Amino acid sequence: MITPRTFFARMNEGRSSWMTEGQLVKGCEEFFKSNGYGQLEFDKLYDQGDKIFNSLVVGTKAKDGGNETIATYFRPKIDRYDINFFGLLESLLFDILDNYEDTNLMLVTDSLSYTPLTKMEDLSVGIQNLMDEGMFLLFLNDRSGYAIFDEFKKLSMPIPVSDG
Repeated sequence: MITPRTFFARMNEGRSSWMTEGQLVKGCEEFFKSNGYGQLEFDKLYDQGDKIFNSLVVGTKAKDGGNETIATYFRPKIDRYDINFFGLLESLLFDILDNYEDTNLMLVTDSLSYTPLTKMEDLSVGIQNLMDEGMFLLFLNDRSGYAIFDEFKKLSMPIPVSDG
């Protein structure tokens, strides 16, 4: 187990620039493949609900006699509060949860976003509210490192680290 502060310091060590959306898409694809999401779809259109949404990468895996699907939304850099962005995420999250069975929304961002998301109150509250409703949060770095969270409180809890 390692503290989140140390974990993210190691993830971000020697990094000075933010990842591009293309780098995040590639990293997310690798994340899905390494975590058993054998069925990947690209540029999937979600058009039920209030918003039409194109998810760049969607991962699906078999789970408990059914499927678990995660639609992604990419935001490379999160370092300040943007009411329009959080409103859009909330709308997309509710559309997906209400209209697509066994599907969740996952926000994918650069691991450099961790500090602003946990230290800036307006960002913390916005992300916490979305995660309380069911959104996942995936942090990536440019060295194939990642950290995924399904609950906001886990952002401050010790993180299990594997040796491999």
